[in-house]
Amino acid sequence: MINAISFNANTLSRGVNNYWQFLILFILWPFLAFCVALYNYNSRVAKYIVYMFVIYYGLTFNNQNEFMDSYRYVLSLEANSMRPFSEVFNIIGGLYSDTTIDIFEPLISFLVSRFTTNAGVYFAVWTAILGFFYLKSINLLYDKYTKQPGLNSLVLLVFFMFILPLTSVSGIRMPTATWIFFYGACQVVLNKDKRFIILALSATLVHWSFVTANVVLLAYVFAGNRDKIYLPIVIASFFVPHFFAPVFETISMSLGGVIQSRYEGYSSEGYIMGMQDNAQTASWFVFLSDDLVFYFLLICISLIRLGYQFQPGIQKREDANLFSFLLVFLSFVNFGKVIPTFGGRYQTVFYLFATVYVFLGSVKRKTGAKINWIILFGLFPMLLYSLMHFRIGSETISAWLFTPLVGSPLIASGLSLAEVLF
Repeated sequence: MINAISFNANTLSRGVNNYWQFLILFILWPFLAFCVALYNYNSRVAKYIVYMFVIYYGLTFNNQNEFMDSYRYVLSLEANSMRPFSEVFNIIGGLYSDTTIDIFEPLISFLVSRFTTNAGVYFAVWTAILGFFYLKSINLLYDKYTKQPGLNSLVLLVFFMFILPLTSVSGIRMPTATWIFFYGACQVVLNKDKRFIILALSATLVHWSFVTANVVLLAYVFAGNRDKIYLPIVIASFFVPHFFAPVFETISMSLGGVIQSRYEGYSSEGYIMGMQDNAQTASWFVFLSDDLVFYFLLICISLIRLGYQFQPGIQKREDANLFSFLLVFLSFVNFGKVIPTFGGRYQTVFYLFATVYVFLGSVKRKTGAKINWIILFGLFPMLLYSLMHFRIGSETISAWLFTPLVGSPLIASGLSLAEVLF
């Protein structure tokens, strides 16, 4: 099989810019076309094919698990199909109502429901949106990797893809908002391109809680790199996280309306007890993988920063910018943990930025095929974390996605990859 893929890749590499070759292969066997496109990923046409496969995954989305958020969103899609078109104005007006402030998902659901209630079409739209920013973010790292490839940076690049993989689209709002915010914030922090602040701010239309993340981003933009101020704050955030609880409460009260009601809901005693009950039933490796990755990245960041002190010449402006922003964002994550699920959600966003920082540090060191001891040490946390997300995501992957002929999963019985493998 590997030889077959290599043969096709070598054959197509001579005419890799021929879109029709890829398109025909995609029609005959989408997954094989995807593999060949990955092999030739430097080509613009290959990137288009990868993006097409991303949307194809959404079109064949397996929505059989009633306990996943995706199932609830499809029920809402069906309910929207029964509403008259005039209801669209109520959805837009709902931006500042007591029902919702996440305008994007209700609007997408309503518009799709005008044509179909098919879950595959609905998720194809969302994978097209999420996948666009997901791939754009990966390309930020990939472009740097191709200029100076190495085993360490390759491992980190692959791990970056699994921190919040494409299959997280089952959650719709939070993962989509995360990738939109990340890509916009990355451009602002690394390249000081303030035009992307608008993109980062748009994440709040997908998930309301990114109002706070954008406040952190704007605070950093205005304050700049102030490591001597940020460092004591981030250290304090590990020991006195409840110190800022009154601050969150004051902000929510001053904003009023739906922001206040959302905060009260997340910080209520009943909600906290419910989250504690859920935590007790969760598998041990969920918490272990999260903790191991968190401290692994902290150790890597500390060692890289310490190395820059002895070799200041290799540190670029983007490294200094990202390190300062990481200090600010990590403080926000730690203080935000006083609200259940809030800090945890943004800890994933922190993982994305932290991995980029470690990746940039590894790219600068010409290690070639040799793996650094710290990356070797982190293989287990990264692998465990990635496998956990793969296991969850496999519930949404159709087992027929890998079969020949485009569209075959649409006529086959609903069988998830999880049912085949686990």
